[in-house]
Amino acid sequence: MGNMRYAEQLEYVVKGISRKVGMKLKIILFVIMGLSITSCCMGESYVLQRMYGFPFQEAGYEKGVSACFAGYIGRTLLVAGGCNFPGKPACEGGRKKYYNGIYAAITGNGDQLLWRKVGELPTASAYGVSVSWHDQVIMVGGNNEQGSLKGVCAVTLKGEKALVSSLPSLPVTMDNMTGCLVGNLLYVAGGNVEGRASRKAYCMDLASADKGWYRLPDLPGDVRVQPVSGMTTKGAFCVWGGFRPKSELEAAALSFDGWAYDTDTRTWRHLPAPVDMEGSEVFLGGGTAANLGTEMVVAVGGVNKEVFLSALNHPQPGYMTHEPEWYKFNPLVLVYGDGSWRVMGKEKVAARAGAILVPVSGDLYIIGGELKPGIRTPDIFRLRFSSRELQ
Repeated sequence: MGNMRYAEQLEYVVKGISRKVGMKLKIILFVIMGLSITSCCMGESYVLQRMYGFPFQEAGYEKGVSACFAGYIGRTLLVAGGCNFPGKPACEGGRKKYYNGIYAAITGNGDQLLWRKVGELPTASAYGVSVSWHDQVIMVGGNNEQGSLKGVCAVTLKGEKALVSSLPSLPVTMDNMTGCLVGNLLYVAGGNVEGRASRKAYCMDLASADKGWYRLPDLPGDVRVQPVSGMTTKGAFCVWGGFRPKSELEAAALSFDGWAYDTDTRTWRHLPAPVDMEGSEVFLGGGTAANLGTEMVVAVGGVNKEVFLSALNHPQPGYMTHEPEWYKFNPLVLVYGDGSWRVMGKEKVAARAGAILVPVSGDLYIIGGELKPGIRTPDIFRLRFSSRELQ
């Protein structure tokens, strides 16, 4: 988006000068403008486009949700569940509402997403894990007003309706965890397990789901609530970020680095933390990540490390009353591949927490999330990387 504003400013300058000095100089300046745009957008690596349309069939949902479930079936984007504060704002003591609607929109219609309600989840929920597998979207765990959940379901489409079937439940309740698919293997890790911040990790082979879940070795190091994850070209399940809540015995702490789980050796190996343009570590807790093919993991959003850690350890009255800019959510578009992180861009619209990132037909859709604590957004953006970034 910043690149678009830069182009508009340059075009304005070109028009003003060309009226005075003629067409030849105008052509030269447009050539310069093209080179400048390529330079300022860090190698012209992606295009970010706003999409129009958000589900509205449940009262309050149109305000936007965070921590929803989402995935794709063919070219159809699916969104389900999530939560928000549809009435009184959270900073005024408003009540959080959880949703159970399942919505579908066909992609490929330009910048329009025409949503229709196609079904309902078994229970209203948010803060779980969802993955897309063989024309199904698998939704795992999460929580709602009654507490943490362990249920797992598969959603598929038949005509205009969603068919929801049950899969083996998690052996424990889990919410605010992360998870992703590596082949047929569905991994989940971190978050809250049975109501306590955890390092636990589990896996289920979706090709033989009747065998249920099995436990993996715990994540090394600290507990990790709200981490992000993806897979590498070598088929490893990778986890980054997350935080340890404050307790009576110890202060809250943040994790920046990552760990990769190797199925063959059943061991975790250390991964580097993402860094910004100045080389400072970036906190991905509360952000979202997804694979684009097997070559790259894309991560966006998350809370600011200093602001968030201070709020955890030294909560202040009025913390939730500031303007969104005060919270300094992470605006970076980050890519992990070949063992290292790269900053691909900086976008104001990427500065969200609780959003979800969904790959569909080679694109990534950034859906919902919150712009500040308690304030959700219905905005959806499509992130399209250039083909050379996928090589």
